Amino acid sequence: MTQPAPALKRIPRLWAALLHLAALALAGALFAGRTLAAFRWEVVLDRAPDFYSHVSNFSISYFLYAGIGYLWLALGVPMRAIAWLGLVLAAANLVYETAIPVLNTPDPVDALYGLAGTAFGAALLIAIDRYGLQPAPGRSRSA
Repeated sequence: MTQPAPALKRIPRLWAALLHLAALALAGALFAGRTLAAFRWEVVLDRAPDFYSHVSNFSISYFLYAGIGYLWLALGVPMRAIAWLGLVLAAANLVYETAIPVLNTPDPVDALYGLAGTAFGAALLIAIDRYGLQPAPGRSRSA
């Protein structure tokens, strides 16, 4: 009787897992800076005084894309499909922030922050896909 293959096709190397967690923590700290002064960076406020009124779009976009993308990478979903997810999230963000005034005031600056969050997630996911994953134990490289 053969054992079933593990659910995860690829597992992260230690540096990739730590990078993912650190980036999530950074996005969380930026988000927390909206309401908690302890998480605000004065150097950022000196250059962009309205930063914390828009950073939620960056963080939410990053959390969605990097969270789903990282799991999909471990499950063996090709980066091409994950890139499509990023494009869909970016397009939805643009449409919502510029054309749909439901529970929201159209704000192109918010849209740019959301695009930046998605782009940051894409850069990290590409790096993790190329260099930070290895086949799960019990799987060959071609599986």
